[in-house]
Amino acid sequence: MGRLRNHCNNNYGGTGVLMGRIIAIVTAVMITVISCATFSFAEEAAPSPDLIWGTVTQIYDGDTIAIKNDHGKTVRVQLAYIDAPDKDYQTGAVQPFHEESNKTLAKLIKGKEVIIESFGVDKFDRVKGMVFLDKLNVNLEMVLKGMAEVYYPVRANPGKYKKDYVDKFLKAEDLAKKEKSGVWSDPNYISPYQFRRRGN
Repeated sequence: MGRLRNHCNNNYGGTGVLMGRIIAIVTAVMITVISCATFSFAEEAAPSPDLIWGTVTQIYDGDTIAIKNDHGKTVRVQLAYIDAPDKDYQTGAVQPFHEESNKTLAKLIKGKEVIIESFGVDKFDRVKGMVFLDKLNVNLEMVLKGMAEVYYPVRANPGKYKKDYVDKFLKAEDLAKKEKSGVWSDPNYISPYQFRRRGN
């Protein structure tokens, strides 16, 4: 033991110096491990879309609702990626299936707790979002039932939107068309997008 202590003292400048170097090395290794773990966690924990919880209190039409969020605040929500049969509140003109679309959405979610994947706020201060009832994508369900169509800008410029959602919505619309569900059973049906721009 004496020879080992002398060896340490002679080669490393004393036991204290040796221990200091060992502690420095261990500390450096620990910092590296912690830094890598933190970086890895930061990568895995990338920000997810904003989620809003609430109870559906009102159905304005087949693609617009109001919820009371978990803070008790009323929030208007525009169902993203879809467009439902519309009503012109100035002239009173109503598209076919407008009421049916409203009733379908109400039956699905009115009074129920939903989770909304928010894509931001539109010019009318409405949250644009994907509405989920448990695992059911309500927006997609409205398209499948023929009670809404894919919103025209989504179809026209799919690259500006989430590809996985766009693909699912276009497939759902194709299926609804083939089965002539809802609005697709009307040979004179026009898009709500066109309806709002008629006469312009």
